Amino acid sequence: MLPTPGFHHLHHRSIDPATAISFYTRQFPTAAIGSWGEFPALLSPNDVMVLFDKVDEPPTNTPQSAIWHFGWHVTDSRATVVAFDARDEVATQPLYTGVGDGYVLLSSDT
Repeated sequence: MLPTPGFHHLHHRSIDPATAISFYTRQFPTAAIGSWGEFPALLSPNDVMVLFDKVDEPPTNTPQSAIWHFGWHVTDSRATVVAFDARDEVATQPLYTGVGDGYVLLSSDT
């Protein structure tokens, strides 16, 4: 049997990588600030890195893409949503299922 696939790294475009990395380390305290090669990086404890490409303008978000977010594994998703809802700098969004207009709310209000 083949091993479970995984990611080595993801690339994230940012006009201010240092600020972006700082945001993520506040939200996910098990992550660390680092680098890999020439890229500033967010280092996760499971050895997946988010590498930051500095860009002059924010990337466009249209047209929609199949790859427009990445998920971060947490051990207690309900408690994490409650914690995120309490943070002023975080806005939770519905997770669309792609079936009709159905979605799953990621909010502690439900």
